[in-house]
Amino acid sequence: MNSIIPTVFATSQEQFKERFNKILPLTKNIQIDFMDGSFVKSKSIQISKIPDLKKFKKNFEAHLMIFHPEKYINTIKNKGFKKIIFHLESTKYPLKLINQIKKEKLKVFIAINPETQIKSITPYLSQVNGILFLGVYPGKEHQLFIPLVYTKIKKLRKLDKKIIIQVDGGVNEKNASKLAKLGVNIINSGSFISDSYSPKEAFKKLNYLFKNKRKILHG
Repeated sequence: MNSIIPTVFATSQEQFKERFNKILPLTKNIQIDFMDGSFVKSKSIQISKIPDLKKFKKNFEAHLMIFHPEKYINTIKNKGFKKIIFHLESTKYPLKLINQIKKEKLKVFIAINPETQIKSITPYLSQVNGILFLGVYPGKEHQLFIPLVYTKIKKLRKLDKKIIIQVDGGVNEKNASKLAKLGVNIINSGSFISDSYSPKEAFKKLNYLFKNKRKILHG
């Protein structure tokens, strides 16, 4: 089943609160981005500064754009996250990190940047719940989707028919249907939803385009 997960991308406490409150009523699934100012240029609020998420009774996922993510797994779990997405380039020992996350009974996805080769993740496909493709270079909003990523999505879907494929960055009403056609299972959307005049309407529009791709493409 295809699904859309709105993203909270925030570089200050004030921005986090504003975007979090906009997105919270829209869906049960929400992603929160964390950035350390080193792995990517932007820096988000610290994990310790976000509220206790368990009280909201939703499915939160943490997208870690940070070096040494293994240091934060326990804190993330205690905050109420149910899924962790880490970048292959952020750790020296991906398999060790995968096992650490699974030991905490959390879902684990590997994120790959636009320049990352598919062959670099193939050893881990059987160990993770899914792969997240960055449609843009991570750490900055309002970028255009990089067309090369379409080819990489096709390649992975051909290689593995069952792996869950997620796409984050540059997703909007212009490419949601195409991503669905390529076999993408989940798309994230940040500013397209949170910066719109009506986040609710933007979410509904994207949801329709992504879930009704056959009707739109072939109707």
